[in-house]
Formats: sequence, C-alpha cells, structure tokens
Amino acid sequence: MIEYERITAENIAALKPFFETYACGICDNTIGAVYQWRDIYVSYYAIVEGMLCIRAGYGEYGECYTVPLGCGDFAAACAANEADAKHRGIPLRYCVVPCCAMPPLKARYGDRMGIESIRDWADYLYDAEHFRTFAGKAYHGQKNHVNRFYRDHPDAYAAAVTDAETERACLAFLERFREKHPEFSALEENEWNGAKDLLLHRELLGQTALALYAGGEVVAMAIGEMKNEMLFEHVEKAMPDVPGAYPAMAQAFVNHFPEAKVLNREDDGGDPGLRYSKMSYKPRELREKFLVTVRDGAEISINQEENAL
Repeated sequence: MIEYERITAENIAALKPFFETYACGICDNTIGAVYQWRDIYVSYYAIVEGMLCIRAGYGEYGECYTVPLGCGDFAAACAANEADAKHRGIPLRYCVVPCCAMPPLKARYGDRMGIESIRDWADYLYDAEHFRTFAGKAYHGQKNHVNRFYRDHPDAYAAAVTDAETERACLAFLERFREKHPEFSALEENEWNGAKDLLLHRELLGQTALALYAGGEVVAMAIGEMKNEMLFEHVEKAMPDVPGAYPAMAQAFVNHFPEAKVLNREDDGGDPGLRYSKMSYKPRELREKFLVTVRDGAEISINQEENAL
C-alpha cells in the first residue's frame, strides 16, 4: 500500500518538477495554488513510478484525487489511487479534471466514468493585453477606477517583494486587510492564512509577489507565477477603502510580466460576489473542469441490465 503524506513547506520543493511539466493551463496544477490551499483542502501526496498523485478534500464532493502529473507510469499512479480509495472506503473520484486530461482517464476507465462539469471550479482566463491598457468600451469602468486611483495617489508605484523590508510592509498590509474584514468566515480566514504563507515561501515556490504602494504604505498585493506564457494570479488583495486599488493592482501585476499572453485569475469557488467581479473583467474563456466518478464493475453491470430492460 502506497502511503500518502501531507503537503508541507518541508516537502513541497520535491514536488516542483511535476508541476513544471504539466501544460493544461489550470490553477490546480500549479505549485503556488496547491501549496496555498493545502491546509484548506487537507492535501496529501504520493510519488508513484515517476508520477505525482494528490488526494484532497473538496467540500461537498468529499475526498478526491487529481489526475496524476509527470512523465512516469500513469497506470501505476492510477492503480495507487484506486488502492488508496478502496483502503479508505471512499468512492474513486478525480476532481478538477480539465478537458486535456480526460483522454488518459477514458483510456483506463472507459464507460465506468461518470462525468460532471462543476461551474464553481472553472478558471477565468483573460487576454493579458486587455489588462495592460483597459482600452475600449468593455473596460471603461476599470480604466476609470485606475485613473482615479492614480489621480488620488500621484505617488503610487508598484514594487516586487525582493527583500525583508518589502516583505514586512506586505505582512503589515495583510494585517490591516484582516482588520478591515472582521466578519471573515472560516474559509476566508484559511484563505488569508494561505496568502500569507505563500508570501513567506515565495522564493522556495518560485512565486513573484508585487506590492502596490500609495502614501508610503502598501495598499494592495498580488502573488503568482508564469507558466507557458500564462500568468497565474494566486493572490490579489487590496484595501477596500482605497478606490481603484483592485484594478490598479491587477494591471500592475500583468505589466510586471511583459511575456504573459494569458492571465489566469483562477476560479470563483461559487462565491457570488467574486463571480460578479471576475465576470466584469470580460474573460475570454471559462476553462471548464470536471468531477469524474469511477463506478465499479458491479455498478456498471446493474446499469447495463436496467438499460436493457
């Protein structure tokens, strides 16, 4: 039996090569997102025959596995997931499965797969160039907000977090941000902690953190990573009482990566306010992800008999 271990700051570096070789363009297959949400999803991993297997808790869907990553033995990795699910007495489910990862699953499980598209998991993809300028009628509102921000704060500027001083300024910002949101839910509290942890371990994880200053203090912060010309923005936070700080931060973050062609602002988790905000930036694509439930042979036989009747 393969043992799955908790993902921690001590072992995450060993997993980094697996994420670098995967090119499906979803946030769930980036080291930054996996690390940031590891405690929220209670994430475990195992390395099996050159493949990375991850098991995590996905709320109402229970414990699931992500599609194995790497260039090793895919069948062996799936077999490890199957054995682990059986040992734990849970259904064999693969979560956040993108379209491009579906063929190897179909080759292994065929008609035993139940496939469900989960809207809450869809990544929001944008043309990076649109964020650089916010030009055109579609972005009229965002451009006005950005213009107001710089009009109100002519001294504003963005700076990468590369030293202890800037890091302390960002940590102080996160504390002020937390104080502005005393109504945080348990999930929001965990997400805030994950953002702080990602900031502190940015070098280990190959992340870029960018701070937006105004009036001599940080008023917004973003953290993310580049992968195959796609910029993944794992964290974006701004002071709610600083008008225009959010779109100004989003624009500054994209402009920090001139090589980025696509901006991935990740999923909305089903939050209505977040969904409205992400849609207002006019995504070019909602990258669909699926829940795949693998039925066992007995269940298939029963279904086939019912269909025959």
